Amino acid sequence: MDISKCYKILNVSETSTNEDISRSYKKLAVKYHPDKNRNRIEWANNAMKDLNIAYASIMSFRFQEENSIPKENKAEKTGKPASVQKRRKKSGPYNYYKEQNYDDLLIKKFIKLRESAKDSLYRFFQYNLYNFHIREKPVNMGIFNRIVFNLRRVFHSINRLLAETEDKELLEHFIIFKEMIFNFYKASECLNIIDSYSNQVDVDAYRMYRFGDEALHEAGKEIFYSRHNRGHFNKHHTSSNIIKSIRIFKKTLVVYPGSTWTIETKIKLEYALSLNRYLGLFFNE
Repeated sequence: MDISKCYKILNVSETSTNEDISRSYKKLAVKYHPDKNRNRIEWANNAMKDLNIAYASIMSFRFQEENSIPKENKAEKTGKPASVQKRRKKSGPYNYYKEQNYDDLLIKKFIKLRESAKDSLYRFFQYNLYNFHIREKPVNMGIFNRIVFNLRRVFHSINRLLAETEDKELLEHFIIFKEMIFNFYKASECLNIIDSYSNQVDVDAYRMYRFGDEALHEAGKEIFYSRHNRGHFNKHHTSSNIIKSIRIFKKTLVVYPGSTWTIETKIKLEYALSLNRYLGLFFNE
């Protein structure tokens, strides 16, 4: 969906704050709720789907676009980042040594960024910001906004690191981590507002979705919060929860393809898959 159309659907402007967009979404969700439009249920369900798509699209767009990403110049012609081309213009043992040192520097930068993002994720679970009733308190909303700001900063910083190396192992680590924090953010913005209590399909879809969401939440909390407090990591149980959530989300999409919970389910599935890749790479080293 075109991003300008998304703003129109939510009755907000491109200069609106994230809080304004969330408030408008909730207000419209109440207005278009199928239970309040029982004479036109199909219209209400479609309206809710459009609201969900618009909200998810705007928040994802803002996360990816608010910070500028460095432009590439010559890299577009050769397929290699300009900075890498410049460093690899000369050959020989000395240049190879310089490249190795440069990759070591990139690793140090990445570790610093990764730890900063993990600290933000820790605070997300520490303050139970998964719970929207808790998150909406002014002090907690401020904490959540700072968490999002830092995750966005890390996301774009890692994007810049991607342009600084051709090492496949480093690229894999950079990409998997930045995709995980991006999908975490998208999942954190799913407002979990049940669209209809009279439509049994939506009720059943919501219940199945919630089972998967609870397993995914437990896995994320273990990875980013609980294990640090406990002193050891229950990796097997965490992996089982992620796999369980993936299975449930996929089943939800198959069994209830016409549900208004399709958008949220797809977003949570993307996060579960990226969290599983993160677990597989970063906890097997």
